[in-house]
Amino acid sequence: MLPEIDDYNDLKGKFQSKLQLVLNNNSNFRKFIYEIFIYGTAYVVGGFLRDIILNKTSRDLDMIVSLSHIQISEILNSSNLSYQMNRLKGFKIKLTDYEVDLWCLENNWAFKENLVVKNDDNILDSISNGCFYNYDALVINVHTNNLNIRHFKMFLETKKLDIIQKNTKYKKLNPTIEANILRAFYLRNLYGIDYSSNCNEYLLSRIGYLDDLYQSSINRLLEYKKKYKKYDDILTEVFISDCISFCKNKSNQKSIEF
Repeated sequence: MLPEIDDYNDLKGKFQSKLQLVLNNNSNFRKFIYEIFIYGTAYVVGGFLRDIILNKTSRDLDMIVSLSHIQISEILNSSNLSYQMNRLKGFKIKLTDYEVDLWCLENNWAFKENLVVKNDDNILDSISNGCFYNYDALVINVHTNNLNIRHFKMFLETKKLDIIQKNTKYKKLNPTIEANILRAFYLRNLYGIDYSSNCNEYLLSRIGYLDDLYQSSINRLLEYKKKYKKYDDILTEVFISDCISFCKNKSNQKSIEF
């Protein structure tokens, strides 16, 4: 059962308490965040805030900061934090009880490819619009507690997974094809949700792309899911095949309606 969001102030208070606990348990990370605050602003995106709403435990923290990549590198290099940089120029920081994925605004792929307009006067909305799925589009300013969760609220209200941007170029250029498909299938199992037409068309298109590239999209997805332990018992070959059939039937039904 998906919840409703009634009290924003309560949500903000719970977020601050939860974040403070992380900072108190990881003094080097707390020092790092305070140094970030000297030069700019930090935004928490996605699951950390969503888990409060869904009453779930978090083990990951995704952050976007307004500093440049060079500035973040310099601060990290002078810290005692254990971290590494990924191929998309994000930083993965290992804490005692959390993994932090940290990005600078300039390396956000949607902004970098000019696929989403970065409006500095409403940066929360811009970051939210740059998220791929509505399920992940929750953003809160760590400084001010201002937040934007309107796309996620739509997910809760409609019980439909949607891709926020509609233009084809945005969807084709997204670099995490397999991860996007597996996530959509996983969420369908978890919540019994439907897919919007926009999302369903994307899934079928990318499944076809994987079939062309690897001969079998199912085998490719089974291989790729090994990166995610939480998918082990859920995304079986049978379930992935059922999800693909569901997408095809949904598309066929739409054709009949027209």
